[in-house]
Amino acid sequence: MFENVLYQNAVKNLASNLHNNMLPNSILFSGPASSGKLTCALELARVLSCQGNGKVRGDWNCTCPSCLKNKALVSQNLLITGPKNCFLEIAASRETFLSALTQNKPYLQAANYLFVRSVRKLTSRFNPVFYEGEDNIQKISALIQPIDQILEDLDPLKISEQYKNGKIDVEQITKLADELLSLCEKLETSSMKASILISHIRNASKWAQYTAVEGKKVLIIENADKMNDSSRNALLKILEEPPENMIFILTTE
Repeated sequence: MFENVLYQNAVKNLASNLHNNMLPNSILFSGPASSGKLTCALELARVLSCQGNGKVRGDWNCTCPSCLKNKALVSQNLLITGPKNCFLEIAASRETFLSALTQNKPYLQAANYLFVRSVRKLTSRFNPVFYEGEDNIQKISALIQPIDQILEDLDPLKISEQYKNGKIDVEQITKLADELLSLCEKLETSSMKASILISHIRNASKWAQYTAVEGKKVLIIENADKMNDSSRNALLKILEEPPENMIFILTTE
């Protein structure tokens, strides 16, 4: 586990806590920008939901349904919120993916996952759970829908199968990647908030009370220091008495 979190000693503590069943309900990852805080949080969420029967629980190569969903960032047990500039990572991962595609690189599927995950790190912040009861949910859904449709076409398992069968359309995939980049820029510039809304914390708190089908539910709050007083107070209420099946991960610089 944590094979994709490099040069961070914190993963040793996390792995030990998991092994000894001593992981706390709430965790704070603190460190400079681009130090891997979100990567580590996402990997922890995957391990907590892993249903594999391998020698090591949560091995990165595990192909259990839960791990596959977490790798693609489509698990119903995971919520991500918090303001962040996601566009730069999306643009960079797009370049890596298209380069691997056009040059027939052996790491094509990994680059594909990198691109898809970078997009979903953005779209996950607009999960309908956060916007329940809000008037702007339809406007945001209209932006998310075409992004999700393209992500279906760029699914790493689907692209890998096309590549193996020699039926991959590089020109069409490049066109889809370009369109996806444009849609993501529009979504981020028009809808990303500068702080974490109290309504989102309250809605996430309601979501946290529902029992997970399997594994544990995880709420990741990036840049938690950008919460205002009302949002912090709302979060504090559920952190004081967290649901048994719930893990809260906060990140800050």
